[in-house]
Amino acid sequence: MSEGEDKETGGSKRLEGILTLDLVAIEEGAAVRLVGGETAEVVDNPRDGMWILLRYTDVPGDPARQGEEELVFWADVLGVVQEGQGG
Repeated sequence: MSEGEDKETGGSKRLEGILTLDLVAIEEGAAVRLVGGETAEVVDNPRDGMWILLRYTDVPGDPARQGEEELVFWADVLGVVQEGQGG
């Protein structure tokens, strides 16, 4: 098996998210974009660098999830939405 292959699936591993994103530095109230295209507001950040609690503000394809809160893993966060980029 070559390096970078998953032993269970035999396929290549792929990490989502931005490896340089400093999850610890993201403040409560910030808007973030997720790998699925969703936009969410940070409700709580335990500052462990792994998880943040988000409230979905824009969920393309599933508007019923808007307003739901979920604990999200760092690899699912693409980055902070800058002002003017909206969701």
